[in-house]
Amino acid sequence: MKLETKAAHINEFAQLRKLSTEKLIIWVIGRSHELGLRLTPEEIVIECWLINPEKHSLRGYNQFPDSSTVQKRIGEMKGKKGLLSGSEMSGYFLTEISKRIYADLVELINLDSVHAKKGVSIADRTMSSMEEAPYKRLKKTPAYEKYKNGRVEQIVETDYLYFYGINWHTKKSIVHNRIKNVDAVVYNFSITDDILKEVHQLLNKKFAKVKQQLLGDE
Repeated sequence: MKLETKAAHINEFAQLRKLSTEKLIIWVIGRSHELGLRLTPEEIVIECWLINPEKHSLRGYNQFPDSSTVQKRIGEMKGKKGLLSGSEMSGYFLTEISKRIYADLVELINLDSVHAKKGVSIADRTMSSMEEAPYKRLKKTPAYEKYKNGRVEQIVETDYLYFYGINWHTKKSIVHNRIKNVDAVVYNFSITDDILKEVHQLLNKKFAKVKQQLLGDE
């Protein structure tokens, strides 16, 4: 069965996708009340996902909504922000503050004047956190940090070994697999991270003989 939004029209999707999760929730609740609907928390999650799956899908699984993202934001909006009232049982309502925000959003959407807010750390929803973990590890390595902070001359052999998660006592077969795995991570993420690409190139050039010795290459 194909799911369809209860509050939004397809012609509004382009503008709605520019909204932050918080403002989208305000719009969904405001519009649903205008239509005489009282959406459950699960239905609000579905609305946000159908309108903007790129931001509200389960990481690594675009075909499923990420309920935790939306429901966590609802909790914050009900708390100190004072943007929502109500409960899961009775339904959620806009407060006087969020009603004004909703009115502004309606006008902006009607005028096609919504400006997308560019986040500095928006997660890639097409990738699971497990797939992203090796990349995050590389960003925390001494080699990456030294290069990023302009201390290239301080990058030493131990930094090379730490980057690949190996040492001189690691079995050759394990060394081979770890180098292969790290190289694959670098290949996948260097498209969006120039520093990672440059660190990788520097390490492999500077410590080429170390790599040969570890692998037993002639």
